[in-house]
Amino acid sequence: MSEVTNLIDLGQYPRNDVELIAREYMRFAYLDTLDSFVKDYAELDDENADKIAVLATLDAFEHTIAVLDGNEEFLQLIHSPSEEEKANLEPVEDAEFERF
Repeated sequence: MSEVTNLIDLGQYPRNDVELIAREYMRFAYLDTLDSFVKDYAELDDENADKIAVLATLDAFEHTIAVLDGNEEFLQLIHSPSEEEKANLEPVEDAEFERF
């Protein structure tokens, strides 16, 4: 029988790899939780204890991701409006653009 590698033991990886693994895991867990929130909790009453707990979890994920990344670029990409949402926004007049 072959020996099973313990992938949870991050001590076997170089520090940079551990940081990358942690960041990617947190992003995946965040996106999975966000998906669950949209599907199962978004329509619930704002006073619902489950909804409050999921929102607190998402907030904790966002904070941890920002700390691990050292910035909020990932979160800004996730929460930026889609192309469809952008098309539905009212255009903002740009004086510099109109000059030409």
